[in-house]
Amino acid sequence: MFFKKINLIIFFFLTTQSFALNISSDSAAFLNSLNGSTKEAYEYAIKNPDILDNFSCYCGCEKIKHTSNKSCFIKDIDQNNNMITLTSHSVNCPICIDVALTVKYLLKDGFTFKEIKKLLDNAYKDYPSTNTELKNNDECCSEKS
Repeated sequence: MFFKKINLIIFFFLTTQSFALNISSDSAAFLNSLNGSTKEAYEYAIKNPDILDNFSCYCGCEKIKHTSNKSCFIKDIDQNNNMITLTSHSVNCPICIDVALTVKYLLKDGFTFKEIKKLLDNAYKDYPSTNTELKNNDECCSEKS
């Protein structure tokens, strides 16, 4: 039993320390169960929630009160405890994942928030949208890789 507790502590330490905010132990286990582009999108959301908060999602999630693509990955950010809780919403949603990774890679390629928003809005023009507005154009936040 003693070794299981140490392993859990080491696992939690290794899976949460690379992010700007810590993730809950349940969320760490959930994240560890993911792979491929799904895991990549969740990791990007954990590191860059302020960036994804500027972009709409187009999967119909506005019906469940999502306000941005960030809502599709992040259930809650407790600022007092510096802790993120994840949602499982995006696990089987290629649209949520596509939006997050499009933002990630277009920012790396030097696109502005406005340019990315316009591209996404055009690509998903016939889909329902959260109609998320840019918060501070390109000045809100810096990307964490």
